[in-house]
Amino acid sequence: MHLIKEEDLLTLVKTAPIGICILDAKTLVAELLNDKYLEVAGKPRERIIGHWYWDAFPEFRNPYQAILENVVKTGTPFHADEVSMILPRQGRPEPVFVTFVYAPVIASTGRVSKVGVWILENTSEVHQREKALAAKLAIQRERDQLQKFLMQAPAGICILGGKDFVYELVNPLYQQLFPGRALLGKSLLEALPEIKNTPIIGILQEVFRTGKPFEAIELLVPLARTPDGPVEDRYFNFIYQARYNEQEQPDGILVFVIEVTGMMVIQQQLRDAREKAEQQKRVYEAITSGTPDLMYVWDLDYRFTYANSALLTMWGKTWDTAIGKGLRENGYEEWHAQMHEREIDQVRATKQPVRGEVSFPHAILGRRIYDYILIPVLSDTGEVEAVAGTTRDVTERKKMEEALAKSRDELQSINEELAVTNEEQAASNEELITINEELARLNNRLAAAQLKIEENQVALRLAIEAANIGTWYLHSATRELIVNDRLKELFGYQPDETLSFEQALAQISDEYREMVAVKLENAISHGEDFDVVYPVTGLHDRRMRWLRAVGNLAPDPSGTFSAFTGVIMDVTEQKADEQRKNDFIGMASHELKTPLTSLTAIIQVAHAKLKNSEDPFMATAMHKANVQVKRMASMINGFLNLSRLESARLVIDKSDFDLGEVVADVIKETELTAPTHQINLKNHDTIIVNADHDKITSVITNLLSNAVKYSPKGTEIKVGYELKGRKVLVSVSDQGMGLTEADQQKVFDRYYRAENTQMHFTSGFGIGLYLSAEIINRHNGSIWVESEPGKGSTFYFTLPL
Repeated sequence: MHLIKEEDLLTLVKTAPIGICILDAKTLVAELLNDKYLEVAGKPRERIIGHWYWDAFPEFRNPYQAILENVVKTGTPFHADEVSMILPRQGRPEPVFVTFVYAPVIASTGRVSKVGVWILENTSEVHQREKALAAKLAIQRERDQLQKFLMQAPAGICILGGKDFVYELVNPLYQQLFPGRALLGKSLLEALPEIKNTPIIGILQEVFRTGKPFEAIELLVPLARTPDGPVEDRYFNFIYQARYNEQEQPDGILVFVIEVTGMMVIQQQLRDAREKAEQQKRVYEAITSGTPDLMYVWDLDYRFTYANSALLTMWGKTWDTAIGKGLRENGYEEWHAQMHEREIDQVRATKQPVRGEVSFPHAILGRRIYDYILIPVLSDTGEVEAVAGTTRDVTERKKMEEALAKSRDELQSINEELAVTNEEQAASNEELITINEELARLNNRLAAAQLKIEENQVALRLAIEAANIGTWYLHSATRELIVNDRLKELFGYQPDETLSFEQALAQISDEYREMVAVKLENAISHGEDFDVVYPVTGLHDRRMRWLRAVGNLAPDPSGTFSAFTGVIMDVTEQKADEQRKNDFIGMASHELKTPLTSLTAIIQVAHAKLKNSEDPFMATAMHKANVQVKRMASMINGFLNLSRLESARLVIDKSDFDLGEVVADVIKETELTAPTHQINLKNHDTIIVNADHDKITSVITNLLSNAVKYSPKGTEIKVGYELKGRKVLVSVSDQGMGLTEADQQKVFDRYYRAENTQMHFTSGFGIGLYLSAEIINRHNGSIWVESEPGKGSTFYFTLPL
């Protein structure tokens, strides 16, 4: 670099966007530097200007002194890219990264007369690059773990990538759905061309476009099993879940699928069998309803499995109240019940009919006399599986027999009628036997269908157990609770023990029990979402576990109750990680607070002594140092409050005080540390509130300091409070950068900071608003923000009076 005019050099140095320091080549004394150079160096101007360069920077003398001397000697520039250094920042050394150049200035004589030191800080860029690399590696590890899990999952799973839905991953159970087909690397339509005219493609496109998951139960999809096989009607339960890339945009679909075609066929067979049984029952009723005889069937445990309408009328009962009941439950006297039980045992043992006569009361006609016959119902193997009977009211016949003692002709006539009646009864019995045999065959088919359904249920249960998830079913009306063994284990119960709804609530920690009960009642009564994390203590093992419960409500078709079902997962390890992090934050904050208190006292004493000093720089420096120490103390207090909040040790100590005085005091304190803004209070009335004085003061301080930090100097900040019914409303408005709708939804989340250019130059850890929101919530108040990007923000909170 050749020598230029002095005035041009001065202008160049002052206006340059990077740090510049001009050294005399012979003495290496700093002659000229700009503000950017001081900002990077972290040292005052008077420590550098007029001094030998290595007196100002002794910590970098080795190895850079020799390099600088070589630049003067040879006239060859030296360039260093992103060098790690320790430089002062806010009064303390910090590691930074800088890029600098020793540039020789060549005089007209051809010799080096000056050396320009050009310097630029790259700390932010280096850290961002390191973070981006770490994030990329973390995402790759998570994807590798997810792929391993998907390949071992007890369900068919695949990943379809891109808008063409190309198979990127296929686990073994998914491949079994399409034996002989090559899927990986092919698009969905290329691998399964028969789905082109089905709704599947449209559903996938909608999930890819919106990111909303789609779930189907027993959906019919015509598909061939093999490449050359015929297209079959196949039924599937499946879920489509969008996969997101690093830019939070959908880049694929995660598919979970289970084929239920076999179950659907069995269910259809069961429905057909039931319909045929109902049809046979109607035929049976049509045959028996026209006769006054009492017709019935017992099982071998003496329970009625059939009774015709004449018998039900005699009892004064309905089918639902009589069938499945024993003799005594249907009104039989003890002697009568014992007699029939002996006869049933006799028929079972001998496989021969039994006939008898008995007298017992009729519900309408009073006591009557009956003639009955009991016959065995044989299975396909020839064993007695039921006993059928026919009973006829012979009261009138008995009366006629008594009259026949006086008249032989009348007796003969009655005998003829009895013969005809007996023939009719025999015919009825034969019809009854035929119908019973048909019912036996239908029962066998129903049993086979039920067995197949039970086998499919076992397969589903094994899949749930493999995932190590607890499941429950809760009856909304009776609160009857049904759980699996894994859920019992999570609550410290043995597999053979009963776990009721009340017992489950009792295992939840005292401070969480009411919250869980309220959320559960809201989910059942109002259909709200139920997704809650809480600790439980095992009944027997006394082990404390953190559980996450997720459930939903499904109304029963009868409309009388709803089934509340869901799953429970063990999240103890995740909670332990969070606790360790909170413990570290609390410990580090406590350790920092003691030396910071000493430093505060030293700075305040130094400031008091230097206030009247002839050197105004030292007094100003001490004042600025005191401001920075206060800011650091505020951040440490924030971390301490966060630690107390996470460990449930943040105590709310309420008392009565004037909210107006608190607001005014906070404004005065802020004006002392931030005189660059105009802060106006819209109200000066006295409003007495019952709250934690210190906590509410910290909330107002946080909102006002944020308004100062994120709004341009010289702008107005408005603070107000007013009564709104039984609440007081406090507001803080600024004319700063504002928040997007997305940022407004997350601004009260822990560690959240809005993403924009100004945030990179503003200190903070994203805990102030989170703590403020928790404090207001614990006062049963509300906190929110109204904002528009580029026009400023207004933060509100309310407190009950």
